[in-house]
Amino acid sequence: EIRSLVISQRLLGTEEIMLIQHTDCGMLTFSDDEVKQQIHDDVGIKPSFALESFSDLDENIRQSIARILSSPFIPNKGNVRGFVYEVETGRLREVSV
Repeated sequence: EIRSLVISQRLLGTEEIMLIQHTDCGMLTFSDDEVKQQIHDDVGIKPSFALESFSDLDENIRQSIARILSSPFIPNKGNVRGFVYEVETGRLREVSV
């Protein structure tokens, strides 16, 4: 996430950041712990990395925006917005921060 934004802003001149997530997302269907346990059961090692599942789209967008705004590597933070694409309706809804 941050890596791509850093490259986009520093090398390509991007000034606006729009985060878009969607309803019916697979990341809403599991928890990190249950998948890590499945992996442990299969291979005998529990992964140390985060899978970053989430249960609330709006809150996940807010957390992602907070990460972007707190990053010292991203120079243009004046226009960072988040949206949810509602697959069921085709609507793009802005998330208030």
